[in-house]
Amino acid sequence: MDASTAAFPGPPLNLRRRFAIASLGIITVIALSLGWLLSNLLTQSLLQHEGEANRDFIQNLLTTDGSARYFAAPEDPELRKRFLGSMEHIAAVREPVRANAYRPDGTMLWSTDKALVGQRFPVNDELDEALSGKLVVHSGVIGQHDPKAEHQGLDQHATYFVESYIPLREPGSTQVLGVMELYKQPTQLSADIRLAVIKLWLACAICASGLFLTLYWIVARADRILRRQHAQLAEAQSLASAVELASAVAHNIRNPLASIRLSAELLEHSGTPQADLGEHCGDIVSAVERADRWISELVRVAQAPQLQPEVVALGPLVSACFDEMAGEMARRQVRGTVELTPPGHVLAHPAILRQILLSLMANAIEAMPEGGQLRVSWCEQGRLAGLHLTDSGHGIPDEVRKRLFRPFFSTKSGGLGIGLALVKRMVEQWQGSLSLSAAQPCGTCVEILLPRAEALRPASQVPQVPSKEGAPHGNPVGY
Repeated sequence: MDASTAAFPGPPLNLRRRFAIASLGIITVIALSLGWLLSNLLTQSLLQHEGEANRDFIQNLLTTDGSARYFAAPEDPELRKRFLGSMEHIAAVREPVRANAYRPDGTMLWSTDKALVGQRFPVNDELDEALSGKLVVHSGVIGQHDPKAEHQGLDQHATYFVESYIPLREPGSTQVLGVMELYKQPTQLSADIRLAVIKLWLACAICASGLFLTLYWIVARADRILRRQHAQLAEAQSLASAVELASAVAHNIRNPLASIRLSAELLEHSGTPQADLGEHCGDIVSAVERADRWISELVRVAQAPQLQPEVVALGPLVSACFDEMAGEMARRQVRGTVELTPPGHVLAHPAILRQILLSLMANAIEAMPEGGQLRVSWCEQGRLAGLHLTDSGHGIPDEVRKRLFRPFFSTKSGGLGIGLALVKRMVEQWQGSLSLSAAQPCGTCVEILLPRAEALRPASQVPQVPSKEGAPHGNPVGY
């Protein structure tokens, strides 16, 4: 990773991909859960309907001839004859594999398997529930659970079974006389249930796919719109930054233009000594060169496709800025000092950082109309390094200082209010920070912190900013 990429955050959020992964997982879980729940409900509903049909058939059969009372009086021969005649009808039905009749105490009263008659199985939860008066329909797969004792002697090759426990009541009474159990291995019912479950799972899959595709299309379209709007916003911000940068440079150009105008007015006087003419001409040339350099930097920045941060040596840059503001500082009787401790290197765009420092210095100088001191000191904070720019002016009230970084707020008559807002935004784009605080005993302190560039390149390769006399600056010096 180079220095330019280290100062910028990672790629933007891929909304489409993240939504696809998250929504696909959630919709799949919901579809599977819903399919499992509905398939169980469907199976239980079909089996319950089958059990209710069997209950009505057996209840009507035993009620018609009165043989249901045989459960309470098994010693009555007439009731036994009627009951056995009814059981012959049940045994003649092809579908039940086995039919059992239980007394209220759980004893097997009758069965299609004669060997089971008279037996009593102590553990049979379904039978106990049916004896309480509830229709119980139970299904399962043979071998999936521990085999029941009443299932002995059944065909173990057929895997799916359904058993219905039907409570029998005396007409007009809620008392349970006995329970009939019908044990089936329903091939056709099993096939119907399997087909219904397959259709249900297919419907869930189609609905889940339709929901996912619909939501994905909506999010994909929204993502395209957001990306297009983001690109338009970035373009608009770039244009706004260029406009604001141009305004900032135009503001800074006023100082050399004032120097040119003053020198030109002095030259108009015929009584100007010859020695002073050379000094005034030198001031004019220096001011014109300074304005030309700023304009060249502005054009170079405006033509760049993107502003990549570079390694910037703070010491030479601050010294060069003091050189450019030396004339204005002399006229306003402002003395500048720079901390002698060598500063570090930071990541920023050199031309824009120069304009930022010049703008802040110009504001500080204007805040000291009767003269004062402009001091630069170095600071560090974790991975950030930077400087403190402190003036000895009258300071800024707290309520005004809180609003200075708002766009279009200015304390100057006729000011556009874009200087400090632009400076703060540019510094934050470099992953840095800018803040204002009150200086002691008076004045204002501006803190600029930028990402530290820890010896990313040798010191000999760090670009040096030429001073006013053309010699490169090393450590900062005082003025």
